[in-house]
Amino acid sequence: MDKVKLTPEQLKELKYFIYKRGFREPEVMMEILDHFACKVEDKLTEKPDLDLQAAMKEAHTEFGYSGFYSIKASLDVFTRRRYKRVYWGEVKKILISPLNVLMLVVIGICVYFSMQWAYIAGFYDSYFDRNIVSSFIILAVVCIELIKLIVLPKNNDKSYHISIANTVNYGSFFLFWLFFPSRKLQSPNQIVVFSVIAAIISMYYYIITLAHYKMIKTAQKDYEEFKAFNQNENPLQ
Repeated sequence: MDKVKLTPEQLKELKYFIYKRGFREPEVMMEILDHFACKVEDKLTEKPDLDLQAAMKEAHTEFGYSGFYSIKASLDVFTRRRYKRVYWGEVKKILISPLNVLMLVVIGICVYFSMQWAYIAGFYDSYFDRNIVSSFIILAVVCIELIKLIVLPKNNDKSYHISIANTVNYGSFFLFWLFFPSRKLQSPNQIVVFSVIAAIISMYYYIITLAHYKMIKTAQKDYEEFKAFNQNENPLQ
């Protein structure tokens, strides 16, 4: 007997079945649909008298206790690994780019000497109890994070790709805030060490911010390609 092939109307029924179980992202629904449709077709082929609703229930049972969540979990792992590779690939590109290496050197030198100047001159922000250069750099980082919210793609609520990509290297700003040196120092050796640490952290932030931005742009491209392949973004149609 030839294997049963689902019609477009039957596929809509499968999509709605998936949707009712809480899977709303179009990319996730299409991944689940590939697996689910194969099982439903197998059920209808094995039992020609079975109606579609019964075939869907039997096929869903075969996914086990976790149901479709096992498919989504596998997709999450695969997608996150992909964007981690993209992220670290972008880091490598930054480190071998002459322009970016020059930017890193300039950032490192500027931060090192400005921090030394602030420590030696005793310029401290009385409100936050940080040296004034440290406060200025952290303020600049806050502004960059706000700009990222404006400039980066606005489809986070729609795009599975972008939402997963945003979980890669998440929280770099908070690490910057926690570890960037700012306390009062007196010893010349401490001033040198903490100025070097500040320079290294600033260069690190430049690298991860640029790599993260390029990774998100890749996720945006993936999202656009998905939309082009699936002209109707409504997963139920």
